Amino acid sequence: MKQNLHQKCQNMTVLFVEDYIPLQKKIASILSDYFKHVQIASNGKEALEKYENFYETNRKFYNIVITDYEMPKLTGIELIKAIKKGNKEQTFIVLSAHQNPEYLIEYISLGISHFIPKPIGPNKLLEVLDKVCDMMVVMDDKLFHINNSLVWNKNKRALFFNNEYLYLAKYDLLLFEVLMEDFGFTCTIDKILSHFYLYNEDVKQENIRNMVIRLRKKIPDIQIKNTYGMGYALLKD
Repeated sequence: MKQNLHQKCQNMTVLFVEDYIPLQKKIASILSDYFKHVQIASNGKEALEKYENFYETNRKFYNIVITDYEMPKLTGIELIKAIKKGNKEQTFIVLSAHQNPEYLIEYISLGISHFIPKPIGPNKLLEVLDKVCDMMVVMDDKLFHINNSLVWNKNKRALFFNNEYLYLAKYDLLLFEVLMEDFGFTCTIDKILSHFYLYNEDVKQENIRNMVIRLRKKIPDIQIKNTYGMGYALLKD
């Protein structure tokens, strides 16, 4: 994973906000091994200033902002709200000792879905970064390497296996496409049904299981996990 993550992040920039200096130095050192540029800040106010200065200098935003939950001067939620006023599409990862949904509900309401629990383990950090970078590649409409043999071209809605075009029938393509939107995370049954509805296809919930089975057989080296009662997740190797 580490080598693949380096390939994905080597041209990306990250702003890391953490007020506990020993942890800040530790995580910044790890991030520097993967990202093109790592900027650190010790509180929310400093982070917002550096975020705005970076844009003024480079005319582009940081690819990722990693922020603590509780900080002096500006909290994590206040920082996110301030940044979103100027860049609604900014990608965030939130560090928090609280994993109870009631503590995170305000973040979730702002569209934040990436959290890393404290104390932070390096493996968990890299795991979340890997998923976030994968999703960002898909959002940027670039070629997306699912694994060593499968490549998805979102613009062309085309899947390639060992550099050869892999034909997918309409239902197979629609299912694969919606699973890719939540790559690494569970795509809910409702979202799958809604995606088919957008293409005027009336698919029943009871049909999805058989469609997934067919997709597993049709696409080599693919991993699709069933989360009972919720949906399906397309996973990396």
